[in-house]
Amino acid sequence: MKQKHNIENAFVLVLFAVFAVTIMAVLALGANSYQTLVSRDTENYNKRIITSYVTAKIQNNDSGEGVAVGGYAEVDKEDGIQTLHMFETIEGQKYDVRIYYYDGYIRELFTLADLDIKPEAGNKITEAKGLSFKQNGSLIEILATDVSGIQNTAAVAVRSEGGRSDEL
Repeated sequence: MKQKHNIENAFVLVLFAVFAVTIMAVLALGANSYQTLVSRDTENYNKRIITSYVTAKIQNNDSGEGVAVGGYAEVDKEDGIQTLHMFETIEGQKYDVRIYYYDGYIRELFTLADLDIKPEAGNKITEAKGLSFKQNGSLIEILATDVSGIQNTAAVAVRSEGGRSDEL
């Protein structure tokens, strides 16, 4: 009788060990899958965040005052810092919202139009490797390069009459 009891204990112990190993294998596979998903989602987020931000700013500032691409200090003069300008008038004063890439960051600056302010004065929005714009009539193309070197593009149609833009 005693031997049967020992065999039952050994069987239960082996069954428990198989169950424990199976659980550990499933957990390891789940952790690996989770890590892959988090890595992919982070990459997609980083890839699109800059263009999404700029697109939203254009859509929110698309007014009769205008949206233009040009130099940092003046829209009509190329000065090495390609800038997106969004103009609006508040209480009789003309303001300029500038979005540009400078010194490793996407920056934004809200200031009186034609005011001479250094580019480092802009608020740092996010770290990046580059940001450029192309304007073709009412279409503004955005090319952003994140810190990983991944490029993303977006195009926004400016519709100033209605104060609204649509992403293409």
